[in-house]
Amino acid sequence: MGRASRILVLVLPVAGLAALWGWSDYKSRQGTDWLVPVAGYDPRDLLRGHYVEFTYDWPGELDEGDAFLAQFCIEGSPPAIERIVVADDLERCVYPARASGSDIYGFEGLWRGRLYIAQTLSSELQEKLADPDLRGIVRIRQREDGLITPQEITFRPLTAEERAAREQPDETAAPPPIEITPAS
Repeated sequence: MGRASRILVLVLPVAGLAALWGWSDYKSRQGTDWLVPVAGYDPRDLLRGHYVEFTYDWPGELDEGDAFLAQFCIEGSPPAIERIVVADDLERCVYPARASGSDIYGFEGLWRGRLYIAQTLSSELQEKLADPDLRGIVRIRQREDGLITPQEITFRPLTAEERAAREQPDETAAPPPIEITPAS
């Protein structure tokens, strides 16, 4: 084997890996960003480190049967969601959303999400999540194929409507508050 062959044997796998990384990075930046309110969820997973696990609080008319939906249409003007609409045929949607069976949550991926956070932000985030006057908002990126990926979490003060809704008794049990548990 000549010197040029040896160099190619070493360079080709590195070039292929760099090309795959570049393509993956490019694809991850494509899509439509939306702001979705979230509700709390228990975030303990000692094998995965620091993250926030949550349930999406999609706007729209939903009933208990809709919790098993693996697809729907998002209506609104990005990044603001007006509502989600149940749809059997995503071809008619301008912004189709669908869950992936291969995701961490499988077909519950439209209802539950996980966002990894820096260890240095965990105490600050813990305080904000515990503050009853703040509303957590996750920015998600929706790809062309409808899959969604959480990007970041921010907080804003509750609106007057949200305060009134929280003060009214609700027949459905609210999910537990979001907590952050550091990995051991």
